[in-house]
Amino acid sequence: MSESRDYDEEPAPITNIVRASASFIGRLLQSNGNLTDLANKMNLDKVDEESAPSNLADKDNQAEGEKDDATKGADIVLCQEIKRPTSPIIGNGSNGYYKTYKDPPARERPKDDIWPERDALSFTRSLMFYGTGAVTAEHEEACHSIIEARAMREKYQGGRGTVLNLSNASELSCKIVHGVFEIFAVDKEKSLVQVPNIQDFVKDYKRMEEITSSGAMRSFCYQRLQMLDSAFQMHVTANGSVENEAQSNLLGTDFYRTMKIDNHIHLAAAASANQFVNFVANKLETEGDTVVMENGQTLQEVFSSAGLSADHLTIDAFNVLADYSVYQRFDNFNGKYSPFRLAQIRKIFLKVENVIEGRYFAELTKLVFARLEQSKGHTSAAEMRLSIYGMEKTEWYNLAKWVLNDWIGGDNPGPVLSTHNRWVVQVPRLWRIFCMKGSGKDPSKSFEVMLENLFGPIFEATLYPDKHPEVAELLKHIVGFDSVDDEGAAEAPFCCTRPSEWKQEQNPAYAWQLYYLWANIEVLNRLRLSKGLNMFAFRPHAGETGDAMHLAATYILADSINHGVHLDKQVSLQYLYYLDQIGLSMSPLSNNFLFRKIKSNPFPKLFKRGMNVTLSTDDPLLFHMSNDALLEEYSVARASFDLSMTDISEIARNSVLQSGFDDELKKKWLGEEYRKGITFCDEVKTHVPLIRAKFRAEHLALEHMLVNLIGAGKGHEVLQDMMYHFGKARDAHRNILVNNLPDCNPFPEQNQL
Repeated sequence: MSESRDYDEEPAPITNIVRASASFIGRLLQSNGNLTDLANKMNLDKVDEESAPSNLADKDNQAEGEKDDATKGADIVLCQEIKRPTSPIIGNGSNGYYKTYKDPPARERPKDDIWPERDALSFTRSLMFYGTGAVTAEHEEACHSIIEARAMREKYQGGRGTVLNLSNASELSCKIVHGVFEIFAVDKEKSLVQVPNIQDFVKDYKRMEEITSSGAMRSFCYQRLQMLDSAFQMHVTANGSVENEAQSNLLGTDFYRTMKIDNHIHLAAAASANQFVNFVANKLETEGDTVVMENGQTLQEVFSSAGLSADHLTIDAFNVLADYSVYQRFDNFNGKYSPFRLAQIRKIFLKVENVIEGRYFAELTKLVFARLEQSKGHTSAAEMRLSIYGMEKTEWYNLAKWVLNDWIGGDNPGPVLSTHNRWVVQVPRLWRIFCMKGSGKDPSKSFEVMLENLFGPIFEATLYPDKHPEVAELLKHIVGFDSVDDEGAAEAPFCCTRPSEWKQEQNPAYAWQLYYLWANIEVLNRLRLSKGLNMFAFRPHAGETGDAMHLAATYILADSINHGVHLDKQVSLQYLYYLDQIGLSMSPLSNNFLFRKIKSNPFPKLFKRGMNVTLSTDDPLLFHMSNDALLEEYSVARASFDLSMTDISEIARNSVLQSGFDDELKKKWLGEEYRKGITFCDEVKTHVPLIRAKFRAEHLALEHMLVNLIGAGKGHEVLQDMMYHFGKARDAHRNILVNNLPDCNPFPEQNQL
């Protein structure tokens, strides 16, 4: 993108022509009436040289002579110099023009169709159609498929496939049936919350595979994504300087002061290597006599028995930073979590369940919280991952006790909670370990038992909070669920096997496991909603490695995902993710060490196309050199991908939109009306100029409009109208150029204009 940053001091004449074309297209978007009437109203065949300083004035004041003076010349004029005889003149020009700022730019189409300051937001828009052959039978087939795929997502993520009967229910109970918890009322045999079953999902998933793999779909989606690429390139070339100026006028804020949320960070690796080494050194010095192992060993004895002394407490000796040995090696990556490759060190400092009940881990976590709360360097928050494995039912209680305990040690006493953090529960896909746990093969072990361990305690805490107060309280601080592990690991074929029947050692299919997580979360959310309790988003890891079609499962089931780098291998899914603005929390530094080198990371491509992407750290302990991992992630991305300050502010805003923080906090960080759309986000709070938000919003609207028009079979009809009116506009633009061309020597192909 480097060439897009080289702006001329004086915009070339063609830039004004491009903007004039853009404004004309804007009129098409803003009109509810007939396109022919609109063209007649615009009356682009003539130019009144006395009424426009640039001879590019709108002719609305001729076609609509009765229009109020306040709206004259407000449509195609590309600057803010407008004749207002009754207002004071600024400057010494003799023609009576002045610069003024009228009402603030509109964030959506006004009811009277009069757009204040629209010209200050002029930008190039991608054309919907081009000419004969722009709409084909394959395009119609592709658009039908897109509409079908989006309806499929609505069935699961939109809740259209969920049947509810909770309104008048009382004295509820729950039990797991075929891997999914069901809710029952007293004396009722039918479940009160019914979700699509595994047979429905397998059928829908296989249909999604067919849709995304069809030639027509791939060709159409590739074309549209290329158009979005081109549109963004033209936008930053023609309007980059305007964006920069608009951003510099957003006084009282900057990138460092706007909120950025690390949406994807694993708690065990949340501290930097430097923080971790210093923490361990301090504990060895001040608490060497503390018993930390089941066999009675003290902390000092653990280090001594391993042949380690205080001199070994360096970042290099700890050997936790990722290097070439972890590339494409998830096993070596997991080994980096254990300093000196000693599992007992990891258990002492980075686990909840140990002899000291996770005290060191709590103190280290609160050191990380303190840095967030103090806003050192910049304003940020986090959504850290806590693990629930499903090995035992007691895991939820033990985790709740650890989080809510009033810790008295360290510099930051109190529970492991922070105003600048929200918890996300990650569920590692560890069926093989669960299956082999214990002595010998237990025939009673099934995947359903693991699901019951995962979800049984939180259904019980939701139904009977008085009996499970610790877990019920912990759930108030959780905003979502994640599914984690190596996507490239071998797995069984996708099938309809019931969890109670899955007893083999082989891992079930990724999509199969995700369905049962989603189904239980969906039922739990409906139950909690009926009780006025907080609900949970489903935000799994997907598309980091392994089969790119994992992203088809998350398209159907997930609110947002982590990673998603494999979307560049599947253009059909990429376009669907764009249309539904599914959040992607991406970690280029993590990818660089594990699966995708930074030079080939698709992040900049996805960002330019307008996808809902943001940056996160994943594992600062392993991947980052500084104590401020998130700022490091943004800095590296800005330099590597040639991002502007507007770009990284937009990425930061996306992190807040994707997050599970409370609505009141989002209003504080984004603006009171952020729920209406990105154009309603307060640019002073987000530091994203309105021109960028309008560009993104209008292109997304155009793509939806295109898909629905073609899918409804109206593509050819609209194409003919568009070709006719764009032809008229082209002729008008040509006449403006020819009529104003100064005396000059003839140039090649002049007669082709």
